[in-house]
Amino acid sequence: MLKLDIKKLVLLQAKACLNTNELAEIAKMPRATITNIVHGKRNASPKTIGLLARALNVDVTEIIINEK
Repeated sequence: MLKLDIKKLVLLQAKACLNTNELAEIAKMPRATITNIVHGKRNASPKTIGLLARALNVDVTEIIINEK
């Protein structure tokens, strides 16, 4: 199961100079979805993780927690 690394997500969002509304627009998802994920109110599905990675122009492996 993929688990989103919230700290990495927020760091990459800041690096891209995107606020949550802009990230949501680029990722083609509701802003509330991103907000709820960041605040721990819901988990990100694999599709959502993929959309966020694509919106931030990074590989999915850059925003997931490496579980070995």
